[in-house]
Amino acid sequence: MEYCAIIGDIANSRKLDNRLEVQSKFIHVIEKSVNENYSRYIASNFTVTLGDEFQGLLYKEYTHSSYEIIRFIKKQLAPVNLVFGVGVGAMVIEPEHEISIRSDGPAYYNARSAVSKAKEKKPSICYYTGSVEDELINSIIYLIEGIEKKMTHKQQEVIELYRRLKSQSKTAEKLNIMQSTVSRILNNAGYYQITDAEDTISAYYKKIYK
Repeated sequence: MEYCAIIGDIANSRKLDNRLEVQSKFIHVIEKSVNENYSRYIASNFTVTLGDEFQGLLYKEYTHSSYEIIRFIKKQLAPVNLVFGVGVGAMVIEPEHEISIRSDGPAYYNARSAVSKAKEKKPSICYYTGSVEDELINSIIYLIEGIEKKMTHKQQEVIELYRRLKSQSKTAEKLNIMQSTVSRILNNAGYYQITDAEDTISAYYKKIYK
């Protein structure tokens, strides 16, 4: 049986001024928020393995949700920088649902290889499934991150609120601006290009891992 492994690591954690505070929040987000919010996708609970690293397993058919889960983690821990590796493969030691650190196998090997690539900043989220499409997916993510890095604080604020409210008019009302301003900001920030790319990634993995 194959699984989707996700490994994440806080980048340059030893240089953080508030490292203990970040680690405490990191543990809460990974071991409580992720496991509760995405429980039906999870084969082996997300577990902090070191102070600044975690791993977890999804059922293979939910590989398409891996990017959503990673985005959730990034949002909860912002502005802390993290790198992620996603790998698909079998397990040599069958996973236990409650904790992931006692299991191992190709799924985790692939995820660790992807993390190593992510640490080179190309991009901060990398996939390694053994498919020829891996580089294409990683290139799409690299382009997404390139667009996001150019966003202004205002653009980030509007996009974050719009993602949550799913309505331009409600976003405008909340921020006390015109709906046309929200529309212009979303377009200028490349929001629709980003969501189209994210949907493409999800649709691809949903198709090949039915």
